[in-house]
Amino acid sequence: MIIFPFGFYILDGKTPVHVGNDLDAQNAVRAWAKANPEQVRLGFDEVGAMRVLTIFLGWDRSSSPSRMDQAPLLFETTVVDDQDELHTRRRYSDYDAALAGHAELVDLARRGLQ
Repeated sequence: MIIFPFGFYILDGKTPVHVGNDLDAQNAVRAWAKANPEQVRLGFDEVGAMRVLTIFLGWDRSSSPSRMDQAPLLFETTVVDDQDELHTRRRYSDYDAALAGHAELVDLARRGLQ
């Protein structure tokens, strides 16, 4: 059995639900994401040549997933230009923080501050 050092999650509304940390959990999250693209993509905005995208990742992207005192980072906002060059990446542990971060980065892009 393959065990990953991080967990896999789906969303129930705005709440991440831990599915497990094995290959079956990974496959379940992939199937859930494919069936629920509207829940995976929280936001997308084009501001001039910049694109701001916020998604639910489905797995913990924190640098130390084994730390019990840190909430898993399950959401990500990226800002890329028209050449797909990454300008900014931020990760969040909850849905509302991800939406707020998305709005902040859209505002920064509108003001020309990457």
